[in-house]
Amino acid sequence: MQTETLVGLISGLGGAVIGAGGALLGGWLQQRHQAKTARAERRDERRYTTGQAALEILIRFRQSAASRTEDRESEDAWTDVFIDLTVTIDAALYVVPDGDEMRDQVFEIVRLIAYYEQLGQTHQESNLWIDALCKEAIEVLSAFLREDPLPSPFRFFLDQQEMVEVHLRNRTPQP
Repeated sequence: MQTETLVGLISGLGGAVIGAGGALLGGWLQQRHQAKTARAERRDERRYTTGQAALEILIRFRQSAASRTEDRESEDAWTDVFIDLTVTIDAALYVVPDGDEMRDQVFEIVRLIAYYEQLGQTHQESNLWIDALCKEAIEVLSAFLREDPLPSPFRFFLDQQEMVEVHLRNRTPQP
């Protein structure tokens, strides 16, 4: 075989090997990128879906709070609704991806709602308390779903938090 032919065959074979390797590498990189993109899309979809479910729970809870009355039967039903809220909101929020800060804020708000009865408020005052705290939790969750920065706690929330802390300090026996 002539040298020129041999060089041409070797060059062609080398080019084919390099080309095939490049094609395989390119295919692998593209598949990896597509898998990463698909994973991110599934995560975003799960974030929105689970966040939306938690938002619906809060809205239903707020509606239940608005319809409660002062009679014992209504209070018992309300207690059941509140227990249901705490169980379902926990379950809904724990599966929200990248939601640690939002979850902490909403859990703190729900924790404060639980003190409505212990503070000696009138029925109307406790309804206003619960409604305002529900609005706060809805605002936090809505900002999270919009992917906006989470809002700072409202003045009302901070005031109520301070009131609960004072109440708890006063209940604790001093040595």
